[in-house]
Amino acid sequence: MSGVPSLVALPLGVWLVGHVGYVPVCIAGAVAALAAIVSVPGLPDREPTSGRSIGVLAGFRTAALLRPAVVFSATALAAGITVTFLPLAVPSASTGVVAMALFVQSAASTAARWVAGRHGDRHGPASLVLPGLVVSAAGTLLTSLTHSPVAVVVGVALFGVGFGFTQNATLTLMYARVPASGYGTVSALWNFAYDAGMGVGAVGFGVLAGQTGYPLAFTLTAALMLTALAPAWHDRLANGSRR
Repeated sequence: MSGVPSLVALPLGVWLVGHVGYVPVCIAGAVAALAAIVSVPGLPDREPTSGRSIGVLAGFRTAALLRPAVVFSATALAAGITVTFLPLAVPSASTGVVAMALFVQSAASTAARWVAGRHGDRHGPASLVLPGLVVSAAGTLLTSLTHSPVAVVVGVALFGVGFGFTQNATLTLMYARVPASGYGTVSALWNFAYDAGMGVGAVGFGVLAGQTGYPLAFTLTAALMLTALAPAWHDRLANGSRR
């Protein structure tokens, strides 16, 4: 549900801006978002769950939930950067490359989420967290070669694969660590990590790129993402000790 719209809208938005301008594209995006309101009355009522509920603040204090959220937030940093700054970082003569890259990134993320779900069903999601983080950081580093169309497309493809893995694996892992009564807390914590990562990434990258230029800013972002290896590795060890 999130992958297919991104697959279509991200590259289409870049293409449309070049042909009709920003205002019609923004209006179309707003109308599309508001159109979903008609589905709200059809949403099911809340189903009762057994067990003691877990508050959101308690979720932030629970290391078994916080570690995967931090890892995912590190990959979300680059997601916010890619969709915000890639059209600016790539030379203006390569607008078509940007549209292709955004399509490839969304396609890779969607496919990776599917693969991660199948893998998680059979072997558990924990084994995908570390590889997903490393692959997404490697893709971000490769994207720093902004003057090379091939490097940009391959870089965002790698990032998309890693991002899709961490999206699926961290969320599934967090759900598995709480009873059904804690699903709401997991959803809130994971989405906070998603939104905070994307927002902080976009704002921070904008400030950083103004001082260093886009290539070095992408390189430093990749290095920052790898700092999440510490909680990822700690979580893997903690998970192994519980088995």
